[in-house]
Amino acid sequence: MNGSPFTGKILSVGLGVPGMPFKGSFTLGPFAVDAEGRLSPARQDVSPGFSVRWRGRTVHARLVQTDGRDGHVYIQSSMGRIPSSASDPATRAACFTMLRNVLSAMPEAWSVRLLPDHQPQLEVETVVNLPITVTNLVIELTLFLLALSPYLDLLDEAGMRIITVGPELNPAVL
Repeated sequence: MNGSPFTGKILSVGLGVPGMPFKGSFTLGPFAVDAEGRLSPARQDVSPGFSVRWRGRTVHARLVQTDGRDGHVYIQSSMGRIPSSASDPATRAACFTMLRNVLSAMPEAWSVRLLPDHQPQLEVETVVNLPITVTNLVIELTLFLLALSPYLDLLDEAGMRIITVGPELNPAVL
């Protein structure tokens, strides 16, 4: 950044990471941002969140402040869709067998429920300190996604189907 007009105007914070100094806290959408750039929900009755696509599945994350400095990140992820018995009974049976096996191997804190459209949905809750940096929020989600991948491999191998999304969520269209 030697040729940049910002040279000498960006403070370094921590391990050589450029920081952005703020004169005070402010609100950014549903988030309250403190002077160090850390996030917390701006209002108790609103849980700000975001969604990502991971291996063809939609993953939703919400940040909830419980009390004081404690918060929770709630994560919901589609695991795919089990084919109906009318379209592919053998693959359906294989998917249910694999799902039972996967459920017994998953961490205890993870819970799965079967939605009416034959979609297993994984739900996870983790405790975080608030306010939280964007980096730490992304790290929480990334660790979850990396831990989820082997289970998705097994379900995909059994025949679990990826749910087709509309153009507004399809990364190939964006």
